[in-house]
Amino acid sequence: MKEKDDVMYVNSLHWGYNNVPLFENFSLHIPSHKFISIIGPNGSGKTTLLKHLLRVLPIEKNVLFYPKGDAVLYSQKEIAHLASYVPQTSKVEYDFTLFECVAMARYSYHNRFSLLSSEDTDIIKGAIETVGLTQFSTRYATDLSGGEYQRMLIARALAQNAQVLLLDEPVSHLDIHHQVEILNLLRDLVDTKQVSVVSVLHDLNAVSAYSDEVILLNQGDIVSSGKVEEVLIKEHIEKVYRVSLEFSTHPVTKKIIIHPKWGL
Repeated sequence: MKEKDDVMYVNSLHWGYNNVPLFENFSLHIPSHKFISIIGPNGSGKTTLLKHLLRVLPIEKNVLFYPKGDAVLYSQKEIAHLASYVPQTSKVEYDFTLFECVAMARYSYHNRFSLLSSEDTDIIKGAIETVGLTQFSTRYATDLSGGEYQRMLIARALAQNAQVLLLDEPVSHLDIHHQVEILNLLRDLVDTKQVSVVSVLHDLNAVSAYSDEVILLNQGDIVSSGKVEEVLIKEHIEKVYRVSLEFSTHPVTKKIIIHPKWGL
């Protein structure tokens, strides 16, 4: 049953590819103003779950619920105002500036041929400032570094003014400096109650450091979900990832640290 603070709720989802089931009787609560990480091995259903939450994949009645009710009753514009998406891979093929790319997020608020209003411009500039890219507003997106490009995608998602930010491996292709930069930004957005974050992540130590809650998937099943310390335990992680690990606690933050036993 949907709970009061849920921004999204999945109720008994059934889904598969080519007659091979992935999700069977799958249910999930997404509470508001939390940083929620989705983890699990490749092929466990992480990206597919995000696509269901966005209603990119077809959904039957009484399966996915948003704050105002059944998701099937939401228009595409209404979904865009609820949830924004940062994909795992994205590439701008044309010479759009960073500002123009972020401005695309405002399309759902206007008719097809409408011009940007002064309010739109302020929102776009604010999103770009939030991710620290104001000085690059007129630079072509094709000329941005990997970290700058990823921040641009987050700025575009923020400019939608959506309640939920869904991200598919947002830091997988970045160096450690930009990984920390992006994750700090996302954590701050949650802490200041600007958005709820639901992110697929592979680095379990990043999951430990930044998450409020974790969802551990394996072959379409929820192995465990809840607070970090309830999910990131040796029994769960070694079984799902099929690897030997050592667990410790950071002396200052007291966060869980997971060490693979390399070469053993």
